[in-house]
Amino acid sequence: MASNGTMGLSNGQSEPLTIITSTDQSGVILIVTALGLAFAMVSIFIRIYIQFGLRTAADGAAVISMIFYMFHGTAIFIAATKGFGKTFEHIPENQLTIYSSDILYIMTFWFTKCSVALLLVRLSPDRRHNFASFATLGTSTIFMIASVLIISLRCEYTQPWIFIGAQCPSLLVRWQTVASMDIITELALFSTSIYLVKDLQLSLQKKLLVVFAFGLRLPMIAPIILRLFSILAALNSQDPTLAGTMVIVYTQIELCYAIIAATLPCLRPFMNALSTHYGTPASLKITPNDSNTYSLNSNSKRSKVPRTEVLKLGPVRNDQYDIPVLRWDKTTHHASVVGGDQQSKQSHESEQMIISKNTQWAVDFEDGKEIES
Repeated sequence: MASNGTMGLSNGQSEPLTIITSTDQSGVILIVTALGLAFAMVSIFIRIYIQFGLRTAADGAAVISMIFYMFHGTAIFIAATKGFGKTFEHIPENQLTIYSSDILYIMTFWFTKCSVALLLVRLSPDRRHNFASFATLGTSTIFMIASVLIISLRCEYTQPWIFIGAQCPSLLVRWQTVASMDIITELALFSTSIYLVKDLQLSLQKKLLVVFAFGLRLPMIAPIILRLFSILAALNSQDPTLAGTMVIVYTQIELCYAIIAATLPCLRPFMNALSTHYGTPASLKITPNDSNTYSLNSNSKRSKVPRTEVLKLGPVRNDQYDIPVLRWDKTTHHASVVGGDQQSKQSHESEQMIISKNTQWAVDFEDGKEIES
C-alpha cells in the first residue's frame, strides 16, 4: 500500500485534528468538552420539546445555564489551542481564558440550581414550600456571589488570572470553599424536594419517585470532590498545565451532568407521579388558552338528547395564575352509578336520569381572591 510518508498515513488520509501523547493531553480536553456540550444541548432540546417551549422561569434558567456552558466551553477550546494540556514547556500564551472559564463554571452551575429551585416553586402553591425553595435559591445566590469573589480575587490582585509562576498559596483552599458551598446547596435542594412531598396524600411509591428525580443531582458531588483532588495534583505537579487536564475533564462532567439533572424531573414519568389534575376529572384537559370553562358531556347511549353541563369558574385568568400540578385542596369526589329500569325505558320512554352523582368541593385560597362557581 502506498504511503505519503507523513506519520505513516496512506494516500487519501489526512492528519488527525489532534494527537494525544504523554506530553500533550489537549486532545482529551477538546474531546471531553465537545461531548459535554453535545449531551447538555440534547437535554435542553428534550426539555424544550417536553415543555412545548420555554413556558416557565425554570425552563429559562436551564437555557441560560446552557448558554453560559457554551461560553465556558469556548474558553476551554481557546485555552487548549494555546497550550493548556501540554507540558510545562508550552506555557499557555494567554491564561486569561482559563481564568474566564473558572468564572463561567461557577455561573453555569448556579443557573442549574436556579432551574431546580424554580421548578420546586412551580410545583407547589403552598407558602411553606415556596419559602423553603426561595430560601434555598437565595442561599445559592449568596454562595455564587461569594464564589465569584473568592476565585476572581486570587494570586496577584493586579493580574489575578496568572496562576503559573505566581504565588497562590491559598488557591486550593479557595476551591475547597467553593466546593463546600456547592455541596451544601445540592443537599438543600434535595432536602426541599423531600419536604415538598412529605405531607402529600400520595402513595409511598410516587413519593419515592419524585424524591428520586430530584435526588439524581446528588451523584454530582462525586466529580466535585474528584475535581478538588485533581486541582491539588495540578498545584503540586511540575507540569501544572499537563496535570490540569483532569481538572478540565471533571469540570465538564460536572457541568454536563448538572444541566442534564436539571431536566430529568421534567420527564413525564416523574411529572405524572405528582399530577393529580388539581381536583378535576382526568378526562378534562386544561390548555394554555383555556377560558376556565369546562364542558361535561354525557355520552350515554340511553339519552335521546345530548346533555351538556357547563361549569364556569370565574374571574381567574390563566395568564395571572398558573394552575399547580399538585392538588392541595382537600377535595373528595364521590360518584355512584345506578342501573336504569330497562323495561321502563322501552315501554314508557322514561326520561328519568339513571346516574346519581355527589361531588363535594372544599377549596382554600390563601391569596385572598375569590372564585365564583
